Amino acid sequence: MAHAPFAVRTPKVSLGGFPVREHSGLVFVYYGPTAPSWEVPDIPETTARDFATPIDDVCRARIHIQEMRENIVDESHFHFIHGQSEPPVQELRPDGPFAEVQGRIHRRVLGRDINNTFDVFMYGPGVMVVRVLGPVLSVTAVALTTPVDDRTSEMRMLYYVRKPARLPFLAPALKLVFRAEALREVREEVRIWDHKVHQPRPVLLPHEKGIRALRRWYAQFYPADD
Repeated sequence: MAHAPFAVRTPKVSLGGFPVREHSGLVFVYYGPTAPSWEVPDIPETTARDFATPIDDVCRARIHIQEMRENIVDESHFHFIHGQSEPPVQELRPDGPFAEVQGRIHRRVLGRDINNTFDVFMYGPGVMVVRVLGPVLSVTAVALTTPVDDRTSEMRMLYYVRKPARLPFLAPALKLVFRAEALREVREEVRIWDHKVHQPRPVLLPHEKGIRALRRWYAQFYPADD
């Protein structure tokens, strides 16, 4: 402190700070009791010229950020929310503070069958990158989840649509189609999140293995019990 009004002697005080990293067009702030032991890697699609400017979407829900992550491994919801005929086969592969989930999504969009692979990378408790690859549409989604208070979380989604290699001028049309489909589905998920209740021991069907696996991996980000 440089100056304290009306004080005979300026008190010795200091303010702490948080580790900050800036890359991929984003600012990452680490909030924790110690310095971070890992870094969020660069996300090349955010600055690549063969991807269109991102679709930026922000929403808030009455949910913990962990349950926002559980959504990606909730196999059954892909049928009811995303129009997939059957739950995708997924496998979560943990790697310390990182985890990867691979799968495939098959659905109809504008009367056409879309059969895409998706690769999900989770970096710590709040950063997730989803890469969806297909012959018609390829998208990289960056999901940033932040607690707001004890009952509310914010999710910011940045969707980077790959420009068609031979017809790059069609990128705006692809963005419009994607925005109409994806954002509508996200809002449906938010309505569910606003009313869901956390179950520490949920009843899971045989194919629903992802939530249990993610919870085991996510537990490392909570402080150890005293």
